Amino acid sequence: MNKKSISQRVRRINNPKDKLALVQEWVSQRQSDFFSAFEQLEYAVGVDDLQQIHEAMDKIKDIAIKNYKAMPNIAEAMLVSKHYTVDLDEYEQEK
Repeated sequence: MNKKSISQRVRRINNPKDKLALVQEWVSQRQSDFFSAFEQLEYAVGVDDLQQIHEAMDKIKDIAIKNYKAMPNIAEAMLVSKHYTVDLDEYEQEK
C-alpha cells in the first residue's frame, strides 16, 4: 500500500474547509496514538517493567519526532492547492 503523507493529501485538496477537516482528522489520530503510548508507559511504570518502559518511551519519541517533522509541511500544504500556490518568500517580503 502506497500511503501518501498528510501534507501530500492536503496539497491535493482545493477547498480550505476540506483541508482543515483532513488535518483535524490527522491530529485526532496522532493524539490517540500518543495517549495510547502514554497509557502503555503508565502501565509499565505501575508494574515496574523496565523493558516495557523503554518500549513505551520509544513509541512516544517516534510519535513526537514524526509529528513535529510533519508540522511545517502541513502548514505549507494548507497554503497550497493544485491550481494556486503561495510563494512563501514573496509573502514574507510583503509583511
